[in-house]
Order: sequence, then C-alpha cells, then structure tokens
Amino acid sequence: MSEARRLLRLLTSNALSLFGLLTTIIFVVLAVLEMVTLGAITPFNPYTTNFGAANLAPSFLHLFGTDFEGRDIFSQVIAALPVDIGISLAVVAVSVALGIVLGTLAGYLRGAFDEIIMRLTDMFLAFPQIVMSLAIAATLGPSLLNVTLSLIVVWWPAYVRLVRGAVLAVAAEDYVAVSKSLNSSFFYIVRKDALPNVLPSVLVYATTDIGAAMLTLSTLGYLNVGIPATLPELGKMVSSVTYSFFLYPTQVLIPALVVMLMVAGFSFLGEGLREALDVKLRPHILIRGRVLGKLEDPRMKGNPGQSPGPAG
Repeated sequence: MSEARRLLRLLTSNALSLFGLLTTIIFVVLAVLEMVTLGAITPFNPYTTNFGAANLAPSFLHLFGTDFEGRDIFSQVIAALPVDIGISLAVVAVSVALGIVLGTLAGYLRGAFDEIIMRLTDMFLAFPQIVMSLAIAATLGPSLLNVTLSLIVVWWPAYVRLVRGAVLAVAAEDYVAVSKSLNSSFFYIVRKDALPNVLPSVLVYATTDIGAAMLTLSTLGYLNVGIPATLPELGKMVSSVTYSFFLYPTQVLIPALVVMLMVAGFSFLGEGLREALDVKLRPHILIRGRVLGKLEDPRMKGNPGQSPGPAG
C-alpha cells in the first residue's frame, strides 16, 4: 500500500479526522469555485441591496435568509470563503516558509545568528497575537494585503521555534555527524537529514494553525479592522447584525457557525494527521475493534497463522 493511501486510510478511520477532512475539502472547494467562476456559483449578488426583501427567514429561495439590507446571506457566506480561507492559507504558508528557513539556519549554525533570531522571536511572542495584529492592521489601513501582512508579522515566530527545536534534535543524531565527517555540504545535510524529519511536525502544526489564523482574521473582521468595507468577510458579517440578534438570530448564528465549522475542521484534520504520521501511534488507531496501520513485524513471514518465534 502506498504511503498516500495508508495516510488516507488512517485519516478516514477516525470519525473526528474524517469530519475534519470532509469539512475542509468542502469549504476549500467552494472557495476555489467562487474564485474561478468569479462569483457565478452564488445564487444572488452578495453586494446588491434589496430593502423590499430585508430580514427574510431562511427558505428555499434564500437558504440562509437575508440581512437588514435584503442581501442573500448564503451568497455572502460563499463570497466570503475565498477571503477567509485564502488569507489564512497565505498567512500560514508564508510563516511556514520563514520558519523553515530561519529555524533551520538557527538550529544548524547556532552561534550569534541563533541568538539574534531567538531574541527576535521572544520579542514578538511577548505580545498577544491578536493585539499586535490589530494594531498593525489599524495602522496600515484596510486592504487584503495589509491584513495579511499584519497576521504574518505575528505568526512566523512560532514556526521558527518549532523548526529550530526539531533541527537541534536531528543535528545531535549520529548520521548527521557521519554526513559532516564526509564533508557533505550544508544544503545536502539539510535536504537529506534535517527537512525529512522536520516537515511532518510542521505539517501537523500548520494544518491546525490554519483554523487559529482564520479565527484571528474573523476577530479583526468583527472589529471592522483591516478588511475593506466592500468585501464580505464572515467576522464582519457577524458584527454588522449583532445588534439584531434577538430579532433575527440566524443572521448572526449562520456566519458564526461557518467559522466554527472551518476552525473545527482544520483542527480535527491536524489532529488526525498527527496520529497518522506518528508511527508510534499507528498501532493504537482503532476502528470497530480492528487495528489499522499495523507495523509489519519482519518475523511474521510464511504462515499467517503462525505466531512469531523467538528472535534469532
């Protein structure tokens, strides 16, 4: 069985990781279709107001109802997905890239470079992410680029520390010492020895972290900071109708529920990846009493029903 199929089998063997996988696929596909079709998949124009159809309850015509300006909420949610998912993915992707480069250099080279990078990350991690990103986004002004930069600035230090710690652990292994004794280049050691051992943990952390970035972005949108007024965003949708919660609760609950589902989906998917990529945990992943992803015992050869004999 190929590694990809084994990974997929392990992910689908657990109800929570399966939920996370399906949820993230559905929302990401909807976001991509919305971008590719330039909004053609939305049943109504999410920007067009129609006060004659304001505050309608959910129905077959308006699946999620309409807001106080008569805009279709379902169309607004679909139009907001590329913003929320796109920015969150961009923030995590850039942070991962910076973390891999700076963390690898700091963990491998050590010395003054490592000291400078670690003190820099300490400085950024000393401030709450939401407070710093709020201040930066408010200073730069409302635009998608500015709000993305405001999140990247506070997001990359965690990845630097994660990668640096993993590289330090790998650098202490004997096979790295052998590579150095053979005068292997820095890039060869990083590519062959460090990165293959670092990337799985980075992938797991990044998958879960997409949900955290999305929640922070929605918080900025709820506070009306960073997101342009002309663009739909889930947090901003909640903020615009909060005052009418007791009269029209679905207007608040639906975009909030979409955020919750996406955050939970990425979190459960990340947890599933952690279990699937951790060899030590594979024998303990159960489904209806069956063990999946068993590690093959080299002594179990020949007759399948034969119990393994004493080693050598």
